Amino acid sequence: ARAIERMRDELGCDPAKMIVQLSPCIRPPNFEIDFAALIVEQCRAAGVRQVFDDGTNTATNLHRYYSYRAEKGKTGRMLALLALKS
Repeated sequence: ARAIERMRDELGCDPAKMIVQLSPCIRPPNFEIDFAALIVEQCRAAGVRQVFDDGTNTATNLHRYYSYRAEKGKTGRMLALLALKS
């Protein structure tokens, strides 16, 4: 939500024109907090219309994804991207 707010306020971006793609993350039942659902809710509340989430749970696919929480701190690295279209 803060990133969307800053992009709106400091860069003049229109949240209605933003596209948000959630990355794989830990999800219930492997973790009690549903981060993905919270992020989707925050994006929509900020005015983002296009929010995509493929529902991948990193904790159930440890041979493909890292999960800091599921692996108790043993982790590799993931990447997040942010881009502005001119």
